[in-house]
Amino acid sequence: MKKYVFIGAIVFLVAMLIYIPAGVASKLLPKNITANQFQGNLWNGSALSLIVNKVNLGSVSWKVKPSCFLILKLCVDIKQSNAQLTSSFSLKKRGATELQNLIAQGDAQVLSAFLSDYGITLTGSFEADLAEVSFDDKSVHSIEGNVQFSSLAVNGVLRLVVGNVDAVFEPKNDHIDIEISNTDGHVDLSGNVQLFNDMNYELNLDIRKNAKSTEAIVNGMQFVGKIQPDGSVQVKQNGKLAI
Repeated sequence: MKKYVFIGAIVFLVAMLIYIPAGVASKLLPKNITANQFQGNLWNGSALSLIVNKVNLGSVSWKVKPSCFLILKLCVDIKQSNAQLTSSFSLKKRGATELQNLIAQGDAQVLSAFLSDYGITLTGSFEADLAEVSFDDKSVHSIEGNVQFSSLAVNGVLRLVVGNVDAVFEPKNDHIDIEISNTDGHVDLSGNVQLFNDMNYELNLDIRKNAKSTEAIVNGMQFVGKIQPDGSVQVKQNGKLAI
């Protein structure tokens, strides 16, 4: 009899764990992330609205992989969608956070929130295909893949059409190398950014006028960087990013 009581208790506990409602996830989120209108359970659920740093990312669904618990790691497949952005990726966490097979596409305007301090907004669209992104609370460890922008324009004091931009991310020993190039813009861009593990960065960018460069843009280039004998401008900058 005791044997059956024990087995029944185990079955009951497993059932309780399996059917923990998805809303419990709200108690596990960091302070800068909120979600509401949950459906499903903790292991395979969804929320109608996910808000990160006051930015509403729309609906999100997730599926936890229990097999990762054997190696003391959290593994979750996540899909997100709203009118401006859709994405899918696998999240793995044990210490550092890893995003694998990140596929995203959307309106470049969603990135304007990171540029609000500079009075700049973006228009256009983008697609990201990143094999891996690894980071913790203090630094970004690795980014590998590429991000492509289409018909990108930077709107500030002047409207600068940057065109179609390709950014290729390649992890190195102590930094991430980001190669940048563009086509069909008001200027031609080529160069790279080195983002170091301590979040310091070095920017080296070559800007050249082309047939689409307006007089205002050509005149403005002198305020961006040092003009070279061939008329191009070299932009060299370093600093530290805050995350």
